[in-house]
Amino acid sequence: MEDADLLTAEQVADRLGISESVLAAWRRGVGPGASLPFVRVGVQIRYRSLDVDNWLESRTTTGVD
Repeated sequence: MEDADLLTAEQVADRLGISESVLAAWRRGVGPGASLPFVRVGVQIRYRSLDVDNWLESRTTTGVD
C-alpha cells in the first residue's frame, strides 16, 4: 500500500460531502457510515481509497425498494 492510497479524514469528508465531525461520529459507530473502514496510523486516522470506493459501491441503489 502506498501513501497515495491513504486519504485524510478531510479528503474523505470532502469527497462524501459531509463534515469531518460526521465522519468522526461514524468512526465511533454512530450513523449510516459506521461501516466505513478506517486505519489508525499512530494518532492519525486514514482511509484507504479502495475501501472508500467499495463502501460507496455497497451503498449504491437503483432507487427501487
